[in-house]
Amino acid sequence: MSRDRERAPGKRPQDTPARPGDRAAHPVLALQQVAGNRAVGQILAREAAPASKGATIQLGKLLIDVAAGNIAAWAASDVPDTLDVTSQKGPHSAELERLSTEHARVDSLTLTVAAANKSGQELDLGSLAIEITNSHIKGYKLDGAAETWQVRDFDAVHRKKTSHKVS
Repeated sequence: MSRDRERAPGKRPQDTPARPGDRAAHPVLALQQVAGNRAVGQILAREAAPASKGATIQLGKLLIDVAAGNIAAWAASDVPDTLDVTSQKGPHSAELERLSTEHARVDSLTLTVAAANKSGQELDLGSLAIEITNSHIKGYKLDGAAETWQVRDFDAVHRKKTSHKVS
């Protein structure tokens, strides 16, 4: 079977009708219709790393992926007395254990979470960075590959929201 005409990649022939249905109801699909597959792929690849991985903690040069904890409370504008963290054992583990054992003060660490999507028609690819200053790492425990620990006794919390909305 042969084609009568060649089609440019990502282009629909002019005489082909759009698919029926409400595809544009989802913000990513709406963006895709306007900007095209390649542009949307580049945006998602560039912006979605924190969202797809979940929360992260930057501690000096160490980047720690957060598996669980009370992250939602922190992202929701609350400031609990502690930041409870569950993460996977990794290159950062020895430093966390040292900080916990020595009761050393941490000048600054930053918890980054994906921005909350509150609107049904807008997609926010941004993030919320919560800087915690002058804190202590306490209660470091390793159980197999999972580690639990807390950030406590901090002096200040600074929030910075970065927003990249697509409607």
